[in-house]
Amino acid sequence: MYRAKQSIISTLSFIFCLIFSNLHAQQQEFNNLFDALDVAIGDVETSKYKYESELLFVNNSVIQYSYTKTSTKGSANTYAYELNIADIDPYTVRESTERDLIVVNVKIKNSQKLIKTFQDQEVKSYTEELQIVAANIDNARKIREILEQAIPIAEELMLNKLSLNNYEEMLSWLESNVKDANYSDEAYAQSLQQDAKYAGKVKLTVVETGKSSKQLEYSFNLADININTVRFDISGSEFGLEFETKRKHNLIKYSQDGVSKPFINDIVIKTNNVEEARDLQTVLTLIIPEAEKQVELSFPEFSTAEDALSAVSSGTLALTYGGDTYEQSFNADCLAEYVITEISESKSEKKQHNFNWIDINDKVIDYDISGSKMFIELITNKKQKLMKVLDNGELDPYDESFKLYCEDAENARRLKYAIKKSIELCRANYMPLVPNDGLEAKVKWLTESVKDVREGGDTFSQSLELVNAGKYDKFKFTKIEIDEKGSTELVYEMNFADLNERNIDFEVSSRSISVKLETNFKEKIIKYYKDGEIQNYEDEFSIHANNVEESRNLIKALVDIVTLTKGK
Repeated sequence: MYRAKQSIISTLSFIFCLIFSNLHAQQQEFNNLFDALDVAIGDVETSKYKYESELLFVNNSVIQYSYTKTSTKGSANTYAYELNIADIDPYTVRESTERDLIVVNVKIKNSQKLIKTFQDQEVKSYTEELQIVAANIDNARKIREILEQAIPIAEELMLNKLSLNNYEEMLSWLESNVKDANYSDEAYAQSLQQDAKYAGKVKLTVVETGKSSKQLEYSFNLADININTVRFDISGSEFGLEFETKRKHNLIKYSQDGVSKPFINDIVIKTNNVEEARDLQTVLTLIIPEAEKQVELSFPEFSTAEDALSAVSSGTLALTYGGDTYEQSFNADCLAEYVITEISESKSEKKQHNFNWIDINDKVIDYDISGSKMFIELITNKKQKLMKVLDNGELDPYDESFKLYCEDAENARRLKYAIKKSIELCRANYMPLVPNDGLEAKVKWLTESVKDVREGGDTFSQSLELVNAGKYDKFKFTKIEIDEKGSTELVYEMNFADLNERNIDFEVSSRSISVKLETNFKEKIIKYYKDGEIQNYEDEFSIHANNVEESRNLIKALVDIVTLTKGK
């Protein structure tokens, strides 16, 4: 074992030395070309001006080219350009003549404004092109040739500039390299710190001073950043790196001078130059997918529905928005009860939603923002109104959705995960009351389970029985509707096999819930009586139920019976 470890260490040391040696060789090759370029660039005189040029090495493959332009009358200005040779588009490097002056034109790839410009030592703006003055055509060709050789070497240097091997190293680099940025009339004191509680979460603090002073705080998760939006942000002499959240969701918690503001979806980190922004861009594009993995690994494993449901319950928090408080609670059961009480100076309103987690559409669960409120909207499958709603204790119409409010993206992210797991495990553990012992047992259960139902001031006395005892093909359903005006008896007779098992489903009307049954191909073959009088044949009817679970089991029994009587 010891020898194996020593062998691995030796191999890694060899690889590191090889990489370091290669980088050193590339840097030396670039430095040689820089020296050649320094020799090639010299002073130039025209009929009206004298150009005194200077070339400075900044770092890696970054150079600064400058010249002092002096007229014959003695007025002088100094112009300087700072750029990375790796950014030059090699196809744009060419010579051109401007009256009595020959220049070498240089442009940045994709016309990006990555050249920092100065005039008389003052930072001006960023541009996408510059001109290098040359003594003559041969001198210009020499400058072009050196630049063309230097570009690919500079590109290699940039590719190998940062050696960060894992998430921890990348995060540590960001904490060290998100730093202050200073401009002529604005200064930004910046720091980035990781949140030890949540994987991927960081806080960016910015103190901006200039015409005014303010402190900004941004709290977000690196896993929420859209890697394709990490780009340079250029405004006059200010340079920075901008990025957005995935799908532009407002997931960034934002405050100014300690006062919470609405969530936002983008940030700009200021930098002193292109290279700082470039390095930030490189590390962010590396760390985002790693942060996604870290977040995924941080989620707990739920082995039972009880574990997942408990996580939903504990993650449901009381929240305050302005002067309003939202007290929320969730029970830890597949038959869910969500209660929210909205408390303000003028009112206190309590609303309760009862539903079964198996009815929630897990494909559309996501968190979103409305103003300063973050929430997860829970919606039923096919948007069926299967949620019983009580408003201050009074029965409201059945509903298909509601919003569960969240503290921030981390709370929402974990609630979303626990909710999806709850749905999955509740579905896996769901046991209908309908027996699995064959047609006779299912029919017996159905005839015993069709019950009387009371809805407000109306009562429905219901029974379902076989037309011929011992034969399970034909049944009779009787419903007596009783209200303050009197009663009406409705009787339906038909064969189980004539029902369309695919269309046996919930039927919700305001505060009542039923099971709707239809014939195959909507044929009008159901024998129908009203108060003992024969009526026209029908193609459908409904069986009332006391609640969603009662309806669900009636549906299950009817579908099973119809399927068995059809011989499927």
